[in-house]
Amino acid sequence: KVGSERFDKEYAYSIRHNYGKEGKRTDYTSYSCQKIISATPGVGDHHGCPYRHFGEENLRAALNNMGVGGNALEGILDKVKNRHYQLACTMTFEATHGVSCDTGINHPNQYFSESQKVLQAKNQTVQSQLST
Repeated sequence: KVGSERFDKEYAYSIRHNYGKEGKRTDYTSYSCQKIISATPGVGDHHGCPYRHFGEENLRAALNNMGVGGNALEGILDKVKNRHYQLACTMTFEATHGVSCDTGINHPNQYFSESQKVLQAKNQTVQSQLST
């Protein structure tokens, strides 16, 4: 557990720097899917593309935990076996959100943004049903 004083000394500056609030005030962009796929995480690192860097058993378990099963799961694993990692990610998005993603997923931030759009649309639908 990290105390607030230690956090401020060891981590807070780096976080503010990464978001352009300290230092030369550059707001760094995050890596694209292609960059993440091509980079190999080091020993003890906990990042990377799960479709590229997880073994089949771990990926299957992660997808099951996300509620992906049946034909969707097998289709995703087939894309991974053929090294189509971004297509596998797009298929996961479609399976977990229940919508089509015609543009494909090319960036982790895009996955998040598209997910938020879907969730907001669902929330608006629920709100409009409750108000009628």
